[in-house]
Amino acid sequence: MATPGQLMFARRVGPAARLFIWILFGFTLVVLDARLGALDVMRAGLSRVMRPVQRVMLAPFDLATEIGGFLVRHRDLQLERNRLLQERVRLHDELNTARDAVRENQELRGILALERRPALSAVAASILYQGQDWFSHRVTIDRGAGSGLRAGQPVVDTQGLVGQVTRVYPDSSEVALVSNSDQLTPAFIQRTGQRALVAGSSHSGLLEIRFLPVHADVQTGDLLLTSGIDRVYPPGLPVARVTRVQRPQGSPYARIECVALAGIDRDRDLLVLLTRHE
Repeated sequence: MATPGQLMFARRVGPAARLFIWILFGFTLVVLDARLGALDVMRAGLSRVMRPVQRVMLAPFDLATEIGGFLVRHRDLQLERNRLLQERVRLHDELNTARDAVRENQELRGILALERRPALSAVAASILYQGQDWFSHRVTIDRGAGSGLRAGQPVVDTQGLVGQVTRVYPDSSEVALVSNSDQLTPAFIQRTGQRALVAGSSHSGLLEIRFLPVHADVQTGDLLLTSGIDRVYPPGLPVARVTRVQRPQGSPYARIECVALAGIDRDRDLLVLLTRHE
């Protein structure tokens, strides 16, 4: 039974009619928008409203793109770093090789200059090895009896006296360095002419002047040259430079330390002086 105010035979709009109405409404909006631009304001408003939503939705993709680019750049930087490190090592090796070649060239030039001196007969030699006992201060060179070497001949480099040939073999020889504790070198102080006896010291690798009186005129920095009175070393070869002078009380002799002028711990090329004193 119908309630008061309700039509008993009211008819509702059917689905087909509603579809036709919506199609007609949509077509009208399309025509109005195309002809008059009636929806531009609404479109602009919706664009502003949806912009934050778009940013939020695109944020994961932007983050993924940025991470991917960062990883690619990081990998490229790592490869570039590795390449630069390899290039640095190569350049460092080349620099060391060049420096070594320059130093060796200077040594060879100095040796050639000594070898060409008219009053001096000499044979160029190279160090083969140091030997097992580094504290013995001996080296083996690549020249022997076949090159005219014999025991007792002095060995020098471009800076001064290196040592003395002690043993000779057919193709090699053993050289005792001036720092060897068994080596005694007659010398004199260039500044004063005072004769002195320079001895090696295997423990420290330095040299020392023995049996020089306390009152002798010797100073730090004095240059010691071979005196030649032993008829083994030619006179005037640089031997050492005084580094320390002590005059202990109660002792008749001064305690004087020296450092060899020759590169006894870094030489490669040497010169053996062919002295023939009888």
